[in-house]
Amino acid sequence: MKTITQRLYNYFIPAKYIQEEEVFRRSRIFVNTVIITFLFAVFYVLECLVFKMPHVTLQIGIYSVLFLSLLILFRAGVSLIICGNLFTFLFFTSNLYEITYNDGIYSGTFPWFAMVPVTAILISNLRSAVFWLIVSVVTAVVIGVMQEHGYKFDWEIDHRYWYMLLYTSHAGLILIVFTVSYVMEGAYRRSMNVLDEKTKVIEEQRKQSDELLLNILPAEVVRELKETGKTTARNYDLVTVMFVDFKDFTLISNRLTPEDLVTAIDRYFEVFDTIIAEHDIEKIKTIGDAYLCAGGLPEPNTKNPVEMVDVAFKFLRGVEQLKKERAVENKIGFEIRIGIHSGPLIAGVVGIRKFAYDIWGDAVNTAARMQQNGCEGKINISGTTYELVKHRFYCTPRGRIEAKNKGLVDMYFVDGRK
Repeated sequence: MKTITQRLYNYFIPAKYIQEEEVFRRSRIFVNTVIITFLFAVFYVLECLVFKMPHVTLQIGIYSVLFLSLLILFRAGVSLIICGNLFTFLFFTSNLYEITYNDGIYSGTFPWFAMVPVTAILISNLRSAVFWLIVSVVTAVVIGVMQEHGYKFDWEIDHRYWYMLLYTSHAGLILIVFTVSYVMEGAYRRSMNVLDEKTKVIEEQRKQSDELLLNILPAEVVRELKETGKTTARNYDLVTVMFVDFKDFTLISNRLTPEDLVTAIDRYFEVFDTIIAEHDIEKIKTIGDAYLCAGGLPEPNTKNPVEMVDVAFKFLRGVEQLKKERAVENKIGFEIRIGIHSGPLIAGVVGIRKFAYDIWGDAVNTAARMQQNGCEGKINISGTTYELVKHRFYCTPRGRIEAKNKGLVDMYFVDGRK
């Protein structure tokens, strides 16, 4: 049954109406209503032949052909509004004609006037439905007043068949009302399924968008952006910044193809990303072969100095593991230098396109100097960070070392956990 119905839709409904769900829904109801009405009209013609009603037989026979022709017009490209109003007009006038030959308001088809505005609202639009509602009500009232004041409508049917015609007419009305309602419910259900599918797609796209944002910005910043459409830069009293870069990167890169170089760097940064994802540490950005991250933001905390040093040791272990893996593959392994400093800074989102979460302040510059003055395989921390972590880690003092644009700075190598 569904296959037959679908074939009818594909045949009669123009392709332009299939694109928009609401129009397609009305088109399906139109096609079903016309076919149902045509089939009942054919049955009614046969019934009127048996009941010897020549005028009604001829009239309904002509109207059945006209009903069917609407589908041809619709397929040819005539708009749904025009075809819908033509159907309503034919439905209305066919009832009116039958009533004039079947005793006015006592005709079995008189209640069918109720279907006129209903079909109009289903397959046309609200304006057409209101128009046909007014026409139907006025016509019904006029016929009733005429009959009440003695106007005699024709009585073509033999009295012996009157009840049978009445029963079949009412049964036909019930059948058409049910079928149209069934089709309407099916169309509504299909529309809801389509809506659910679209909602799922939108939800999936929203999740992908959120995941993409979370790969670029901290979760707290994403929430603020979604709620207010903007973010506010914040001052932090204590943030620990870590810079990581590769030793002799330029020399090694000259020995690799661009593809191999990017693949290698990507693998190292992937390991770093995996490690900080296990901690309250935010990746800020990568700059060439440098990796910058910070702890203590966007949600302030006091554990960030110790946690950052723990992360630094994991970085070193990760690099050693990668070095072994690359040696097995006869590939060059990288050594890293790590610099850490703790202090106040400012963090926020810059720009209005291609958002970037960034940090500014002396703490960032000092951390960079710690990295530049460090050694491969070592964690070089500032005196400030040392005071915050010395209760948890063994450290070797390096004394006061000259740092670019910073003067003499206390530096320490972190040896391990206590």
